[in-house]
Order: sequence, then C-alpha cells, then structure tokens
Amino acid sequence: MKRLATAGLVAAALATVPSARAATPVSVRTSFAPLVHAFADPVTATVTVVVDSSRVEPGSVRVTPSFAPYGAESRRVVHRDAGDGVVVLVYGYRLGCAAAGCVPRAAERQLALAPARVTWRTRSGVAGVARAAWPPLTVASRLTSRDLASPRLVARIEPPAPRYAVPPGALGIGLVIFGSALALAGLGLAAACLRGRLKTVVQAPLERALELVERAAAGETVERRRALYRLALELEHVRSHRQALAARKLAWAPTAPDSMAMRNLAAGVRGREAA
Repeated sequence: MKRLATAGLVAAALATVPSARAATPVSVRTSFAPLVHAFADPVTATVTVVVDSSRVEPGSVRVTPSFAPYGAESRRVVHRDAGDGVVVLVYGYRLGCAAAGCVPRAAERQLALAPARVTWRTRSGVAGVARAAWPPLTVASRLTSRDLASPRLVARIEPPAPRYAVPPGALGIGLVIFGSALALAGLGLAAACLRGRLKTVVQAPLERALELVERAAAGETVERRRALYRLALELEHVRSHRQALAARKLAWAPTAPDSMAMRNLAAGVRGREAA
C-alpha cells in the first residue's frame, strides 16, 4: 500500500511538471490529505520539490517542515526522469496529534502550520532557499452539541468485582487445618525418631553382650565366663533380673559353662526383647 501511495504522489507531481524547462531551478508544492480530519485521526502531509538537475544538485535539496502541534514521521521518494533532466523529490509525512494543542474546542477548528523551508545548492555553488505555505488544515470535534452541553464520562472507572476460584475464607480455613495437620505429623515423626534413637542407645550394649556370649560359646572357659558376666551386668541395667541371675549362675558354675546353655540363654533374652 505504501508503494502504491508513493507512486501516486510521484505521478501527481510529474503531471504538473511543464514540458519546457521552468524559469526557476526549483519549485515546491505542499498538500494535506485529508484537509479536514477528526481529532486524533492521522493526516498525510506532502512536500513535492521539482528540480532542474542541470542547474541544481538534487542531492543538496533539504526540506525542513514544522508541524507543531502535530508529531510527524517522514519518508522521501526520489524519481528521476533522464529524458528532460527533471528530478521530482516527494517528501511524505504521517502526522498525528492527540494533545491539547489540537483539541477543536468547537465543532471545527482551523490550524495554520508554519511554512516548510526548502534549501538547495546550484551547480555553480550558490545556495538557494524557498518557503512553501501549507493549505489550511481543519480538525473537527468528535463530540456533538449534546455531548458539549452535558459532558459525562462514558467509560466506567470502578474496577470489576473480584472473582475467585475458591472463596478466600474457605481457602484460609483449609490452609490453617492443613498446616496444623502437617505440624502434628512432624511432631509425631520427631517423637518416633527420638524413641527409636533412645531404644537403640539403650539396647546397643545388650546386643553386643549377646553377640559376645554367642561367640564365646565355642571358646575357652575364661572367655565364656567373661561374656556371661558382661551379659548379666547388661541385663541388670535393663532390669531383667531373672535372666541376669541365670547368666551369673552359668558364668560362675563349678564346671565350665555349657555352650548349649549359653546359646539358649541368649536366645531367650532375644525373644524377650523382641516381645
């Protein structure tokens, strides 16, 4: 679309170029499209510069427009006609303004923009300058007389009512209950671990004494008596007095402690601990 619009601008400019070489080396024409626009609508401004390239260097041409209070974005299109030495430079500007300076303040408002300044340099080095006035530009209000008589804000400024997938009250109660359950589970787990650790600490010496008795059952008499005596001490420590007495009797028997009796005693202690 931009290429088609540019081609149209160049074609319109060429249509105005006379067949014979003009008396002046540079001619300038300005235009707006549209001439009447609604507030904040875009407007296209065009500066067409026709240059006699035999007398003026086309590359030296500069266009300096002032579109205040409008803002502008520009582009330049160059067309060369090698037949008669005419070069047409088309400068297109897309204007826009939604500021207070462009408010119509009535049904319509006519704005007079400052002339565009065009400078160039001739082949002989002489500087040239021209000023091209813009046609009147009219901005129309988007408001009717009724809107002006009773102004009101159409848009709503109140925020919409909040919507929740889960009601905040129910969610809060649920999170409190869930957190409490996690806390209780953590306390229970910590207590179980502590009990297990205490049990391990208490049972570890007894377990070692039982292993010594089972190994010593196949050893020498002194080794058997020493293992049984240690087992008796550990059994007394855990308040198993009956089995402690049995271990002492077996340890200090007149004859060497019987290996089968030692194993049976160890098995009995293990069975009691498992129960």
